[in-house]
Amino acid sequence: MNPIHPAVARILSRRGITAPGDVEEFLSAKPMKTYDPFLLRNMTEGVDFILSAIDADKPLCVYGDYDMDGIASAALLVRVLRLVTDKVDWYIPSRFSEGYGLNKEALRNIADAGGRVVITVDCGSVSAEEVLYGRSIGLELLVTDHHNIEGRAADCLIINPKQEGESYPFRGLAGCGVAFKLAQALQRRLDLPRDMLNGLLDLVGLATIADIVPLIDENRTLAKYGLRELNRTRRPGLRKLIEKLGLANRTIQAEQVAFVIAPHINAAGRMGEAQDVVELLLTDDAAVIERVTCELLGHNADRKRVQEAVFASCDEIAARIFAEGAPIGVINAGDAHEGITGIVAGKLKEKYNRPVIILTNSVDAAGGPYLKGTGRSVFGVDMYDLLLKREDMFEKFGGHAMACGFLMDAAQEARFRALLIEDMNALLARAPALLTPAEPEPDAEIKPDDISAAFVEQLRALEPFGNGNPAPLLAMHGQVVSDLMRMGDRGQVLKFNAGDVQCVLFNRADAYYAALASGKAVSLFGCPVSEFYRGRERIQFKVEHII
Repeated sequence: MNPIHPAVARILSRRGITAPGDVEEFLSAKPMKTYDPFLLRNMTEGVDFILSAIDADKPLCVYGDYDMDGIASAALLVRVLRLVTDKVDWYIPSRFSEGYGLNKEALRNIADAGGRVVITVDCGSVSAEEVLYGRSIGLELLVTDHHNIEGRAADCLIINPKQEGESYPFRGLAGCGVAFKLAQALQRRLDLPRDMLNGLLDLVGLATIADIVPLIDENRTLAKYGLRELNRTRRPGLRKLIEKLGLANRTIQAEQVAFVIAPHINAAGRMGEAQDVVELLLTDDAAVIERVTCELLGHNADRKRVQEAVFASCDEIAARIFAEGAPIGVINAGDAHEGITGIVAGKLKEKYNRPVIILTNSVDAAGGPYLKGTGRSVFGVDMYDLLLKREDMFEKFGGHAMACGFLMDAAQEARFRALLIEDMNALLARAPALLTPAEPEPDAEIKPDDISAAFVEQLRALEPFGNGNPAPLLAMHGQVVSDLMRMGDRGQVLKFNAGDVQCVLFNRADAYYAALASGKAVSLFGCPVSEFYRGRERIQFKVEHII
């Protein structure tokens, strides 16, 4: 690689990467930051538990979640266990009838079907009652998970880097990352081929990027190798899905995972059932692959259609309550499709820079009126802590700083809304600028002459971008643009030049057209990217903000 461009060095410095060894590791195409799986608490005991069950010829069931992380985790662990036993199945609960995590009805179904050992992936750490129930009906359970543990933990073996007493060097693994560490431990203990582990990295890369865990430390290693494996995946179902999504002839990066592949896989759990997606990631059966991939495309199309309608109705409410000065949006969406309320909440919080919670109608086991809540927060407002203060109002509750989910008696709605507004106002009294959007702060300043193929190649070495490692924000100040034109079916895209650099701005033409057309100098904030267009590399400055 050429000497590091000053702007790239500045980006690394702002992210705390300054020591020569750390810089070399971060920019390396073959990062080495990974840790011994047996450093995880209970890993030795967990491996012993699994091997003892296999030696006793007990049927195993891998229990996952209905999102990308849970689906990939289940497929990964089933694939490994099938190398040593033919008595392994999987179970993915329904978002609609069962909800997130372990539930008693599912455990009863597994036991009735002959299952004896349940291994969770991406869930189960706080399923204390469910684990006790499972044990009461003769099941043995091992939990592998990565979620925060607050309150009463499940009374069984737990492998989770966030559990109390954990000394593993990195706590930020995705659920699939934890499942991969278990696979590494099994590979060592059973002396399985190391190439088997390489063949799992496409799943780990997908899940690590899709679950928005921080792309630093060991996650960065897993994501980099995962993307490499994804681009040459030996998984027929995944290859077919990539082909149907129009990605077969391009290099798949984190952006395509986050915004194309993962939404299609998540659509199964949002609009239907995700059980068959595990089969898609495991099978060689062409008929099954064709059926499930077509279903995923259909589910995602349905998801987009329903999402647009729910967003429009919720946006009307949000506009009104935020205009009235509410610091948080608690929006009752009635019978809206709960599979997309999390996405809608996220889009509303981005639009208004306010935390948003969407409520939908539900019922309890006796048919009583309940509300399901899904929330998304903004930087600086820890939604988990905000709601933890009101934990007594919930039948079920879980989440983290940026997202939450809960089940609540419908009679609590008005009190819940009033208390949250009160709590948010208390936060704002201590930090008045908390919900004020900050001006963009660039990682570095550049000039149009800095933008070259070599510079873009150095920026690529900073990938994959995502949580904890966002795409760089570079500033080009004092630019008078030329050749300004609108593009797109609604004229929502702007294309123009800054010096000899072609720039493109997506979806905000109305907001910035007048400033660019005025002939006055502006500051452009964004990042140069390259793509192949009609067989030739094209470099563009992708604009995010204009001042």
